Amino acid sequence: MKHENDVYKIEGSEEPGCLLSLKIIIKPLQTQKIFKKAIKKINKEISIPGFRKGKAPDETVISRYSSYVDQEWKELLVNDAYKAALDLTQVYPLRKESIQKPKVESCSQKDGAVVLLSYEHYPIVPTIDLSTITIPETKKEPIDEKRIDEILDEIQRSNADWEDVTDRAVKKGDYVDLTIDSIDEDPPKSIVKDRRFEVKEKRMSPWLTKLLIGLKTGESAEGISELDENADESTKAKFKPTKVKVELHKTLKILLPPVDDELAKKVGAKSKEDLLEKIRANLEKETEDAQKQQQFVELEKALLEKYEFELPVTLKKEEHKERLKAKLKDLKEQNLSDEEIQKEQKKIEEVVEGEIERSLRLYFLEKEISKQGKVKVTNQELNAEIGHFLSQNPMLQAKGLDKDMTQRLFSKLSSDILERKVKEYCLSQVNLKTKA
Repeated sequence: MKHENDVYKIEGSEEPGCLLSLKIIIKPLQTQKIFKKAIKKINKEISIPGFRKGKAPDETVISRYSSYVDQEWKELLVNDAYKAALDLTQVYPLRKESIQKPKVESCSQKDGAVVLLSYEHYPIVPTIDLSTITIPETKKEPIDEKRIDEILDEIQRSNADWEDVTDRAVKKGDYVDLTIDSIDEDPPKSIVKDRRFEVKEKRMSPWLTKLLIGLKTGESAEGISELDENADESTKAKFKPTKVKVELHKTLKILLPPVDDELAKKVGAKSKEDLLEKIRANLEKETEDAQKQQQFVELEKALLEKYEFELPVTLKKEEHKERLKAKLKDLKEQNLSDEEIQKEQKKIEEVVEGEIERSLRLYFLEKEISKQGKVKVTNQELNAEIGHFLSQNPMLQAKGLDKDMTQRLFSKLSSDILERKVKEYCLSQVNLKTKA
C-alpha cells in the first residue's frame, strides 16, 4: 500500500486479522509548519519576564523550553500523521482502542518526520458486482392439501368442548391433564405442571403413553423417560434419561364442533368458504416465503464463495466469547454435568468458530451492498414492523417498554428489515439458473 501527495508519503503493510502498519513520512515544509505551531502553543502557556504572554520571540521560547516544545511538536506530528493516514488510505480503525501507541521514528525541520502507526481496522470489503453471480432457481412447492385439514383440525380443537371421563382408565384417543416431576433430584424438579396432552401416536412419546394407559383420574405412576426414535438430531444429542413421576389430574374426551359458518365466524372469517380461502392464502404465502428463503440461502453461499476478505481478530474473539457463553449456558440448563459439558465444549467451539466466520462476513458483505445499492430503511417500514411486532406480543405492549428496551427493539427490527431488503435487492440483480 502506497500513497503520496505534496505533503505526505505513506507506506503500509497489511497483516492477517485486519492489522494495518503504516509509515507516514511528513515532508520538510509541513514539519516546519507544525514546529511553529508547537512553539506558538507553548508560548501561550508560559510566562517570560519582559514579554507579554504569547509574545516572546520564538528563539527565546526554544532556548528556555526546548523539551516542552519538542514534546508538543511530536504530539502535533502524530495527530497530523494520523489524520493524513485516514484521509489518504480511507482505511479506518475499528474503534479508538484498536489504535496502538504511535511512534515518532525521526523528526527534523530539514529532513521532515517519520511516524509509525498501527491499528486494527474495519474489513476491506471488495466492490461487489452482483451481475457476475449466478444462483440456481428454486422451485415453489405446491400447497399440501393435508395442511388445510390439519389447520381446520387445530381450529376445531381450540373451539372444542370437553367432557370429563370418570368411569374408566385412560385409553388411546383421550386427553389428559398431567403434572410431571423429575424425581432424580431431591427435592423433585417440576418438568410439566397441570398441562393437557393428547394420548395419541405422534402427539405423545411412546414411553409416556405406556405409563398412562390404565391409570385413572387421581392416580400416579413412576417411570424413566426414553428417547423418541423420531426425534431430531439436536434432541437426540441433548437427551438424558430421567426418572419421573406422572400425576393424572383429569381424563377428558374432546367434543369437536363442525366446520361450518358458525365456527368460521368465531375465528374472524365471514363464512366457511371465506375461512378456507384465508387458510389457502396463508399457505400460499408460506410456500412463497419458503421459496424466497431457499433463494437467500443460495445467495449467501454464492457471496461467501466469491468474496473473501480478512476479519478483525478483536471482533471474532468478542463474538466467540459471547456465543460460547450462550451455548454453555444452554447445556447447563439441560442439567448436564460439568464433565459432560467439558466433553462437548471442544466440539461447540469448532461449531462457533464456523458460525462466527460466516455471520461476520455476511454482515459486512450486506453492509457494503446496502451502500452500493443505496438500500435504506424508511420510517414507514420501521413503524409498520414495530406495529406488527407489538401486535404479535400483546403482553409486552401491555407491560410497556423502557427507553433502553425501546432502543434495542428499534435497532433489532431496523437491522432485520435492512437485511431482508438487501437480500431482495440482490435477488433482483443476480442471475437465476434454471435447473435442468
